[in-house]
Amino acid sequence: MTIPSPPLPAAAPESPVAPTSPSSWWRSNLLALVALVVLIPMTTAAVGWQEWYQYFGFGARAVTGIEVAEKDTADLVGATWGPVRGGEVEDVSGLDVPDDTRLIAVAVPVDARAEGIGCETPKLVEQSTGREWRPVRLEIGLLSSPDEPETCISDELGEYEMIVPFVVPDDAEGPFWVDVRPYDAGGSFLRFSFEP
Repeated sequence: MTIPSPPLPAAAPESPVAPTSPSSWWRSNLLALVALVVLIPMTTAAVGWQEWYQYFGFGARAVTGIEVAEKDTADLVGATWGPVRGGEVEDVSGLDVPDDTRLIAVAVPVDARAEGIGCETPKLVEQSTGREWRPVRLEIGLLSSPDEPETCISDELGEYEMIVPFVVPDDAEGPFWVDVRPYDAGGSFLRFSFEP
């Protein structure tokens, strides 16, 4: 005798299903798009403000020059600066000075008295054109020396001299300015007149 299979339940009639349209890309990414619309301008403004403030913010750039005549001194941030002296270095043998240039060395005396003074490395500015040059001690093969610092020594008290070499093109004509900016001077800097 064979046992018959149990009867299957009757299937429910299929109801017609309305075709669904896939959701659009815009609708599925709406939250991300709104976030982009809000965050991109805010990020641009924040980065722009930070860059502007670092370059132009209070005390970020020295904008007030205190002009010091040749052979004069000046007092700023508790130190006496100058008088500046120096000139063109004729013997450049052993140094890597490019052709059609000349080497100008400048000495800036500093009397830091009771507190050490820190400053940026001095720069040389041509008065007639405004062209600027930065020191090039290591670039020309002149070794640094603690006896001839190129910048202010914040832990040095008393008197010392910064010795700063500049390589300028042959067509650079004096007079020049030697700009020295002490760190604690806010937006001020010293501008020494100098004729090599």
